Parts: sequence; C-alpha cells; structure tokens
Amino acid sequence: MSVRQSQRGMSALQHGFTLMELLVVLVLIGIVAGLATLSLGDGAERKLRSESERLAATLRLARDELLITGESDRALGLRRDGYSFLELVMLDDSTREWRPLIDPQLGPRQFEQGLIELQLDLDGERTPLPQTRGWEPHVRLGNTGEMTPALITLRVPGKDLVRHIEVGLEGRVEVLDAIESP
Repeated sequence: MSVRQSQRGMSALQHGFTLMELLVVLVLIGIVAGLATLSLGDGAERKLRSESERLAATLRLARDELLITGESDRALGLRRDGYSFLELVMLDDSTREWRPLIDPQLGPRQFEQGLIELQLDLDGERTPLPQTRGWEPHVRLGNTGEMTPALITLRVPGKDLVRHIEVGLEGRVEVLDAIESP
C-alpha cells in the first residue's frame, strides 16, 4: 500500500469540523445567549419603562381631551402605589369634591405591590404622597393646555432603576431616564 492510498483512505474516514468552525459556533452561541439574558432581565426595568411611558401618554391624553372639550376642573392624583385622574364634582351648592374618573384610560391605575413607587416634586420640594388611600389633586390640568409644573419620579424600590416625568407649565410632558436614584 502506498502512502498516497493511506492518506486518501484516512481523509475519506475523517469527517468532522475544524477548530475554526467550532470556535465560530461557540462565539455565536455566546452572543445569542448574552442578548437573550439582556432582553429578559428580571423585568423590573422593562416594567418601569412601560409604566412611565404609559403615565406620560395618559397625561398627554387628558391634556388633549381638555383642549378639545373645553372642560376644566381636572387633576392628576398620585399615591405611592398608583395614580388616577380626578374631576371636581359639585355635591351641593357649596360643596365640591375631587373624585376619581372611572374611565378605561384615565381611571385609577395601581401598580403591582412593591414593583414601582411614585414620588412627586412640586416647586423643587418633595411632596409626601399617601401610601394607598384617597386621592388628592397634585397636578392640575387647564382647558388651555397648562398644567401644574411637576417632576414625577417612578422608581423600583431596592434598585437603582428610576425614570422621571417632567411636566411643564405650558403642558409639556417629557419622560427622562435617570442613571441612579437620588
């Protein structure tokens, strides 16, 4: 048997992957696993982003609704565990009371317990929010688009996950990311 025949016989028997092919596959698996881990996470950051965008969009919706209808006497009420839009209701000739709107978009919204907490700053001062009961008007909305200037902070308790919603006097509503909690 010649050397040439034995080499041909060995190459016919050797099927498999080269070291380079194996390394490329391992790198691709690592990249996909890393992306999957980043996109899944623990869900808290995704939930925080979703809830802050939802609150900002709802605030814009309420502002736009008042611009169109011309109604007034509406406000955003905040608690540490949620929010609701309120309307000023006449109970009798001399008594008025803020009541939550019962509405699919503007009605009361409560966060999952312990997942997200709200904070409010008015005129640069932290305003204490009730934990779970009652609604007070914090951010008033006018029928010409103006709103009470405020900084609403959504945070995940125990983590450095924070987002801010800045409300301007002229009705501007902007969501801001924060790198770490104050």
